[in-house]
Amino acid sequence: MPGSAASATPRAGDPVAGEAEGNKPALEEDIPVHEEFTSINGAATQVLKCGPWKNLFENESVPRILFLVIPGNPGLAGYYWTFIQALYCGLNQKYPVWVVSHAGHCRLPHDLEIAEDTDVKELDDVFGLCGQIEHKLNFVRKKVPQDMKLVLIGHSIGCYIALEMMKQAPELEVLRCVMLFPTIERMAQSPQGKIMTPLLCQFRYIVYMPIYLMTLLPQKIKSALVRFVLRGLKYHDEPSVMASVDLANMDCVANVMYLASQEMRTVVERDSSTIRQHLKKLTFYYGATDQWCPVQYYEEMKTEFPDGDIRLCEKGIRHAFVLEASKEVAAMVTEWVQDDLARL
Repeated sequence: MPGSAASATPRAGDPVAGEAEGNKPALEEDIPVHEEFTSINGAATQVLKCGPWKNLFENESVPRILFLVIPGNPGLAGYYWTFIQALYCGLNQKYPVWVVSHAGHCRLPHDLEIAEDTDVKELDDVFGLCGQIEHKLNFVRKKVPQDMKLVLIGHSIGCYIALEMMKQAPELEVLRCVMLFPTIERMAQSPQGKIMTPLLCQFRYIVYMPIYLMTLLPQKIKSALVRFVLRGLKYHDEPSVMASVDLANMDCVANVMYLASQEMRTVVERDSSTIRQHLKKLTFYYGATDQWCPVQYYEEMKTEFPDGDIRLCEKGIRHAFVLEASKEVAAMVTEWVQDDLARL
């Protein structure tokens, strides 16, 4: 595939890419995940793919639906490894399930080189919020056939990006857009936003020094530190541990914090017009204890859109569900899309 490279770097739970039809893995953990690095808008991009369909343009036997995950921030695809495995398995391995990282939110394996984009011009600010939206649109234009239906699954700021994709590219055939813990309004005014906005917008450079010192540590020590930080979780998702270790590099951290600072300034008013236009295709899932999009936001959404599919978590799942509840959330998403799939 032009402008892309498959990684041969061993990772936690990394299986052999590809799978034989008729010899499907019995366990979610056994589902093969194909890891690919490519350049979109001049930015390094990681893509994880479940299903034997690596190139959707290759043949007519490819299913005409793609489940595409738009991550939160940090937007490392590795955080969603277990989620896409569980979702692909829940869908009976009938449809490709992909997650695309945010631009610059990945660590390239040692000595892996990817060809530069030649058919899409570089953006002035690909790492900012507007740039990340354009990055996802160009990824879809480059990697997904025009006649393929999409099920978009946004998480956190990925919900804002998914909504903007539907607004800016009405030609996309979006079958369903699932919004998980959606940060689509008043981020700086949320309980967590009030704490993080000064740090992200005024003092983020102070954080760079301890991060730089951490990058100098051996991989085993970084992994041990991550496990210590995550020790309070009820379940340790190994791919998320590895993604957190990958996050400990200066370029990635700088891109993560820069995007977060723009989120605080940009995500202010809810785009009720776009939500109303696509309401029948949208499913919202709010957290009962979410400090980024509190219950008040859920209640206001229910009031403004009484006919919308707007749900409140009753399972105690955290905003960063990928750290410990990927399988649980994947099972819910699988259930929510069954009616849409049945109508095809």
